Amino acid sequence: MSNKIFSSIDMVMTGQILKNNIRKCGYTVREIQKLLNLSCPQPIYRWMRGRTMPSLDNLYMLNSILGTHMEDLLLPRQDDVWIIQWGENQQEGRRLWVYEQRKERLFQK
Repeated sequence: MSNKIFSSIDMVMTGQILKNNIRKCGYTVREIQKLLNLSCPQPIYRWMRGRTMPSLDNLYMLNSILGTHMEDLLLPRQDDVWIIQWGENQQEGRRLWVYEQRKERLFQK
């Protein structure tokens, strides 16, 4: 039995990476929508906000459009993430996400 630990995808940071790459390449959300043959732009905004992930087909096409590799768009969840909440209850509270590793990777490209 293996002790290897597999990490899931960090959807919020992956969305930020996707958003930065789209802007860096000079595309608008509408242009990406047309290139991916989507009926509306809402899925792209959901990907950028980290609410959902693109399907494998859309991710493959995004990599071709943006000239990247999947490893450049997908960021695994890190163990050293702290969520700090304040406020009277969870609904009113805010979350502050602090990423110690890979934050320079997100903004350096």
